Amino acid sequence: MIRSGDKFIAGRSGGVLGAVVPWRGVYAGVAPAHIFSAAATHSLRLGGLVCKVAYIPSDADLAFFPIMGACQETELGKPKLGEAELKNSQRETVCKISDTSWSIAYVVLPPGDLPGPGESGSPLVQEGKVVGLLLSLNMHTCKGIAISSEMIREVAARKS
Repeated sequence: MIRSGDKFIAGRSGGVLGAVVPWRGVYAGVAPAHIFSAAATHSLRLGGLVCKVAYIPSDADLAFFPIMGACQETELGKPKLGEAELKNSQRETVCKISDTSWSIAYVVLPPGDLPGPGESGSPLVQEGKVVGLLLSLNMHTCKGIAISSEMIREVAARKS
């Protein structure tokens, strides 16, 4: 079963499935759009499935792709200041949310245990709910930027 935190391959790179959300009558995976731009493809392999990016909004680094197989909807929450975890199928990293807006959560990561290549999109979790997905990090300051679940919800609700 496909779920938030699963890794995928796109071209010669990959990333992490940030969330599975209802989208236009189906379930769609959500991941950072920059992964597909860098890989120069809209196709990905996720578990045993081949998926294709169907929507990239012009105002957010998000890609939506229908999942035509068994998947688990992600429970989304609102990001709050304080303790959180970056979780994917291979590792969990304790971190802190230092600031939030309706679209972005700023994350302080532990020095020496930073996410690496292929971990973009890792879900940011608080109290068992996904509150965002990792977009980028600054290795010098150990700070990351995550797009908030509120922005994911808003984009998923759009009709076009």
